[in-house]
Amino acid sequence: MSVNDTFVGGKRKPYRRGWGRDRVAGTLGSTALGVYVGFIALWMIFPMLVVILASLEGTFDISLIPEKLSLDSYAQIPQSYWDSFWFTLWISLAATVVALVVAVPAGWALVRGRLRERRIISNLVLVPIIVPQLILGIALLGLFIPLQLKNTFLGIMIALTGLNLALAIRFTEALIQGVPEEYELAAQSLGAGRFTVFRTVVLPVIAQGIIIAGLFIFMQDLISFVILFFIAGPSTTPIAIRLFVDIVQRGVLPYAVAMACVLVYVALAFYAIVAFIFGPKYLTGAPVSRKG
Repeated sequence: MSVNDTFVGGKRKPYRRGWGRDRVAGTLGSTALGVYVGFIALWMIFPMLVVILASLEGTFDISLIPEKLSLDSYAQIPQSYWDSFWFTLWISLAATVVALVVAVPAGWALVRGRLRERRIISNLVLVPIIVPQLILGIALLGLFIPLQLKNTFLGIMIALTGLNLALAIRFTEALIQGVPEEYELAAQSLGAGRFTVFRTVVLPVIAQGIIIAGLFIFMQDLISFVILFFIAGPSTTPIAIRLFVDIVQRGVLPYAVAMACVLVYVALAFYAIVAFIFGPKYLTGAPVSRKG
């Protein structure tokens, strides 16, 4: 037997010298791909890491090996910041719930209703995303002043709901399209009405996907700035606007950086809760989890 022969599956098969080169090339390619993906991930989380480290050092003159880390900047956060923070949480939660309550039936009607105007409606709901928020803010300001909705909880909730309604409807449409229509037809064949089918068949299947959609919408509401800059006021100041105004007037103070980090912690906490409860696969928005 030649030294260049080998046994594969009980049969003699010639050994090809190129196999070694292919294996080395595959290893190098995998390594390069891993470095590339790692660099992208580092680039995405780098600003967050800088802000967190700055809040612990109390300055943006950070070093790779910090000499002292403390929570002093968090203790210095003024009460006005916390008032804006809790207001932002409540208004974001309310706007998210309203957006989903409106979007879920609308998405089901667009997918299962087979409306002739479906494509037009689907494109129209994208207008708040396509149009710059600066234009939307000016338009809402002109509308809210005569309606006395400027500087009100209701006005801000309406603005946030309208801003993210398109995202909620698109999420719902994708989720419902992933539900086999045979489930609904089977329920209808047993005498269930369309509303009963929607409530007892469709909603339980897409519920976890809707929660994921709500997570993303909530986080968008939490950090919305441009559109709210026009309609917020002294008694209804979201934390993003409070931070912006304070930084413009006083500069980047340590407690402002600390409050920005609090928003980061909230986002990470919500993400972790959803990931641990439903599993990372549900973060893709799939209505049905697959094993494996």
